[in-house]
Amino acid sequence: MTQVTLGNHAAVVVSATEQDAVRRFYRDVLGCALTRSAHDKDDFVLGGDFYLAVVYADEAVTLGKEDFLKATYLELRTDNLEEVQQQIVDFGVKVIEIDDPHLYFQAPGGQAFRLVGTDEDMSRYEGTTRHRELPSELFS
Repeated sequence: MTQVTLGNHAAVVVSATEQDAVRRFYRDVLGCALTRSAHDKDDFVLGGDFYLAVVYADEAVTLGKEDFLKATYLELRTDNLEEVQQQIVDFGVKVIEIDDPHLYFQAPGGQAFRLVGTDEDMSRYEGTTRHRELPSELFS
């Protein structure tokens, strides 16, 4: 039987005015490693194998209901990517169109997820190697 589990990557969107406090909290209080830092995004590693991308939005940007539901996304991992992806799409969820090979979607209730294969190398999202930034479409 196909299995689906939570992956070890997540992203949150916060006000750019909070960048210093976010960095101090995750790095100094929680002891997380800051693996990549930029003016609009930081990557932290929590507990050695959970990666959190913090995307900083201009404070002039206000999140409406649709955007608020996408302000945090979690990663789902599956051992049968094609089958689960087809089942998700066939169910009729809202697919989030972005320039990334993975399926991003909103589950009933609005939670945003990225679907990845259990055996995929996701290190490009961890801040330890150079990669494209998280697609802005996820947060716009």
